[in-house]
Amino acid sequence: MKATVLQENFNKGLGVMGRVITVRGQLPILGNVLVEAGKEGLTLSATNLEIGLRMEIGGKVTEEGAITVPAKNLGEFVGLLSEGGVDLTTEGEKLKIEAGKAVAVFAGIAAQEFPIMPKLGGKGALRQAQGKQQRFKVSKKMIGEVASQVAFAAAADESRPVLTGIKFFQSGEGMAAVATDGFRLSRMTIAGIEENDWGGGLILPARTLLELARLAADGKKEEVEMEKAEENNQVIFGYDKLQLVSRVLEGNFPEVDKIIPTEFKTQVAVDREEWLRAVRSVSIFARDNANIIRFAVHGSALTVKAVAQQTGESEIEMEAEKEGEDGEIAFNFRYLVDFLSSGTAERVRFKMSGSLAPGVFSFEGSDKLIHLIMPVRV
Repeated sequence: MKATVLQENFNKGLGVMGRVITVRGQLPILGNVLVEAGKEGLTLSATNLEIGLRMEIGGKVTEEGAITVPAKNLGEFVGLLSEGGVDLTTEGEKLKIEAGKAVAVFAGIAAQEFPIMPKLGGKGALRQAQGKQQRFKVSKKMIGEVASQVAFAAAADESRPVLTGIKFFQSGEGMAAVATDGFRLSRMTIAGIEENDWGGGLILPARTLLELARLAADGKKEEVEMEKAEENNQVIFGYDKLQLVSRVLEGNFPEVDKIIPTEFKTQVAVDREEWLRAVRSVSIFARDNANIIRFAVHGSALTVKAVAQQTGESEIEMEAEKEGEDGEIAFNFRYLVDFLSSGTAERVRFKMSGSLAPGVFSFEGSDKLIHLIMPVRV
């Protein structure tokens, strides 16, 4: 390999690769970045076997080739170089980098050892299958909404891997995305996606949507390409010069539409920011009592209260528009903070049917998102 690339492009690409690099993994190759010099310039790739990233960074190639080198050391060195051209040359299983008077040689691992990652439009990706389109475009805005308002409800615990994902499926009113960790649930109706696009059901790691949303946030393009790679049960997303490869999760995802209540005894509408401030204020005491906050609806008021035997208590009363009966319920305050922080609507609508039934939340003025939180018995 012999190639020259701008330091700023090289540094930016290595920074992106760092988002999925596994430094202390069981496989040393997962701590490396794959550097490929081809006809279209230099390409960087990295993977943690759940998510893979590939990015074209341009440059001038005089001799094609590929090698993997430790991403952490390479990133630190390139980040300290001055702006301008950086020359890359392979010498066996070593990568030599020269920039001005700075020279470094990195011991690498052969490119053939790097895990195979399908490419958008590559051999492993499908075009048509049983009359269903396998490559299509999705809205960047939709990806951002799912990442901010659905993904946080997915489980962080790997004990049930399927719950760490977001399921996209066909529902009565169209396509929907849902995530749940067993204690809360977020479900969003999605426009602009046909049933055939997702094959009637697809579970992607929540981290996939979070990473894709972050990477596409500053770009000018409004759509992201998506393609299925059936060989390894993976999905490929393409945005500008970046490709993200994600595994598809398998398992029995809960039938969420059967969990969400449809009838309620109490409904209230509350200012979102005021409620968020109140919850954060009383949470000072809730932290010493298993994060429990109590809510009471009486007349036209919603009271937020937390009590801790060792540190004290706090109570805040807010104005609320109520329909139905008075009622009381308790939640883990962290779940409510996550939901209230995920949107920008002025008001939130909260529904319940007693202290032991799930609380259902939505942003006033929109019915595409439903959030459910299981109550705490007190």
